[in-house]
Amino acid sequence: MITFPIRGHSFLPVDRVFGRIEQQIRKHNTILMPEEYYDILRNHGHVHVYGQDWQAYDFKAAAQVFVKPQKSFKLSDARMLELRNDKLGFKTVYNSDFCYHSVLKRGQNWANFKPSQLPNVSTVKDAKRKDVLNLLAEIGASDTVRAFYDGALIVNDANRDSPEE
Repeated sequence: MITFPIRGHSFLPVDRVFGRIEQQIRKHNTILMPEEYYDILRNHGHVHVYGQDWQAYDFKAAAQVFVKPQKSFKLSDARMLELRNDKLGFKTVYNSDFCYHSVLKRGQNWANFKPSQLPNVSTVKDAKRKDVLNLLAEIGASDTVRAFYDGALIVNDANRDSPEE
């Protein structure tokens, strides 16, 4: 079951943690590697590193195959959602009963829903990549730092800047 809190500013304990993290980050002149952020964040909780502890999956593409395009309800009005078998329970008020809707296309079920893993790609344009690498050379970044950014900012052909005419 998923419960969505009422919108608005919260005064939750996590807000104070974010404030403490910001204070620690401000104390550092420059942070060049993700590991430096991990060290700061580990002072406040457990860190899950993307690519090591978890992966991102393409739920959007998988949903196009499994889920009906037209819904009989507006998802943004939901206060609570519950997935039961092949039906989606929907509440617009916390103290009401769930109204169940079939959201899957005919012949599909959740057991077969297996989204593919998203590739590790960058959306950075070639000009931005060159600027970052030039900046790292100017500040005298180590070979390890330059190697990290060189690998992290791989440019796909679709993201290349178009030549100016």
